Amino acid sequence: MSRQFAILGLGYFGSTVARELKRHNNQLLGVDRDEARVDAMAEHLDHAVIADVTDEKSLAELSLENYDAVIIDVDGNLEASVICTVHAKELGAREIWAKAHSDAHHKLLDRLGADHIVYPEYDSGIRVAESLNYHAMVDFIRLGEREFIVEIETTERLTERCETVANLGIDERALQLVAIKRGDDVIRAPGHDIALVCGDHLVLMGDLAALRELGNKL
Repeated sequence: MSRQFAILGLGYFGSTVARELKRHNNQLLGVDRDEARVDAMAEHLDHAVIADVTDEKSLAELSLENYDAVIIDVDGNLEASVICTVHAKELGAREIWAKAHSDAHHKLLDRLGADHIVYPEYDSGIRVAESLNYHAMVDFIRLGEREFIVEIETTERLTERCETVANLGIDERALQLVAIKRGDDVIRAPGHDIALVCGDHLVLMGDLAALRELGNKL
C-alpha cells in the first residue's frame, strides 16, 4: 500500500531515505533550499519544492498534516533543524522523524516532540563496537535499554562445541532463538534437536547479558 511522506532537507540522509521509499512505490514530497539538490532528486520525487525549510509560511503551504510522516534532515545546522521541527509540529505533522547531529541536539529534538530521532553517528558507533567485540555478529536491533534482537553467524568453534540448538544452553527465560537462516531457507522457532551448521545465522531476541554470555561461546 502506497503511503505519503514529506522529506524536508535533501542531504545525504534525506536523499537516501527518499530513494528507498520510492523504491517501495511511496508518494514523496522533497523540499530543500538548494536548487541543485532538488534537481538531483527530482526523478525520485512526486513533488519537488525549492524552499527554506525553516520558513513557517513556506512549510504551511505544503500541507504537512496530510502526510503519513515528515522526515527532517538539515545538514549540520542545529538551529535550522530545531526551527523546522517546531514548525512541522505546530503545523500538525502526524509523525516526525528527525536526524540528530549530537547528544545535545538529540535531547532538544526529543523535548520538541519529534516522534523518532535518528542519530547515525551514535548508532553506527554502537554497531561497529558490537561487531568488533563479537566478530560473528551480523546485525542487531535495540528494542530497549537492555533488550535486543541480534543476528549472529555460527563459527566453526561454536559448531564444534554445540552440535544442536539444545547444546547452546540458552536460558529461555532471558533469551529466545527466533529463527535460523540457512542459505535461502529460514527455520522458524527451531526445536532443540535442530543441528547447527557452520555459517548458519542465528536470530535471537532477549536480554543483553544473556546475549553477551552466548557471544563468549563464538
